[in-house]
Amino acid sequence: MHKKSLTVITHNLDCGGTEKVLTNIIYHYSKNNIETTIITLGKAKIFSALRISKKTKIIELPKICSNNIFLKITNIFIWIFEIRKYIKNNKDSIYLSFLTTPNILTVLSSLNMRIIHHGSERINPEFINLSLHWKLLRFITYSRMTTLIVQTEEIKKKFLSFIPERRVKVIPNSVKNIINQKQIKKINDKKLKVLFIGRLEYQKGVDVILDSIIEIFNSKNKDDFKFEIVGNGSLVKLVEDTIKKNNLSNYIKFTRGTSKPSQYMKNSHIILHASRYEGMSNVVIEGMSFGKCVISTKQASSEIITSNKDGILMESVSAVQIIKSLEKISINRVLLKKIGINAINKIKNNYSEERIFKLWDGALKLNI
Repeated sequence: MHKKSLTVITHNLDCGGTEKVLTNIIYHYSKNNIETTIITLGKAKIFSALRISKKTKIIELPKICSNNIFLKITNIFIWIFEIRKYIKNNKDSIYLSFLTTPNILTVLSSLNMRIIHHGSERINPEFINLSLHWKLLRFITYSRMTTLIVQTEEIKKKFLSFIPERRVKVIPNSVKNIINQKQIKKINDKKLKVLFIGRLEYQKGVDVILDSIIEIFNSKNKDDFKFEIVGNGSLVKLVEDTIKKNNLSNYIKFTRGTSKPSQYMKNSHIILHASRYEGMSNVVIEGMSFGKCVISTKQASSEIITSNKDGILMESVSAVQIIKSLEKISINRVLLKKIGINAINKIKNNYSEERIFKLWDGALKLNI
């Protein structure tokens, strides 16, 4: 009898929400005596903060780095060949692929071979920028997967044209550490510490956050807040230039990336999450697990946050909405504490690792 095994196929193991989720899953099964393998499409680029067991095998597939269309197509054929070769030797493994390209490639690589293959999408397909041929391949191949696993009911609805509803499962992200609500104290600090932490990209609303900070800095409420931005990405220069141009170096503390995000969350009062869209944000649920008031958007967090109860939901991504939300919390410290307590209870009851891993166990059927 073959030992149970799980093979995950993904782009890489760089810093990101998807990478954190998949390595947590792999770690969970590895410590429960399941053989685990991660296949990456190119170099793994392992982010130091990810939990990866020494027992987990990592296979880096070759990748030609070029913008030449013919070389990009060559990569696709190389990956299909290598994945298919692996599957032939490991037909009894359970396969779990993350994101559109790995999902499609795993289906194509396993044609005429009976395997159990679960694919996972981490974002609303309306916001995935795919070329026409990839959209067509997605439509053709997704019905061949055993199940498609998504994070929210909203995303599930968007994929029902690709795969029957009975084969689409919703499994949210999870949180490992949840503080006790007794640790929440009334905040008497004159200045509230507002934190943005995450990828510095347009999707995350970084540009609007900067606009709102500039407005607050030039207003009578300037001394009610202090800001911290932690992250890396394509908008790093925008952040640096905005701070310099507006003389904000003593008002915004900027840290270019971190492998210990929880330390920054613990030391903040408010977590600002102005994403234009999300699958399910780890920053939001982790911030709530620390009893912090998370200010997010309806587009990003409406299935997680109940506004004014366990967080704040903004109607739109705008400086006006951010400033309005911050001022509401600043003048009502009782609400700030109440939101923190309710946030902890929300995460404890819905997003604990114990609860979420049971959902993964049920989906993957790797009984442990």
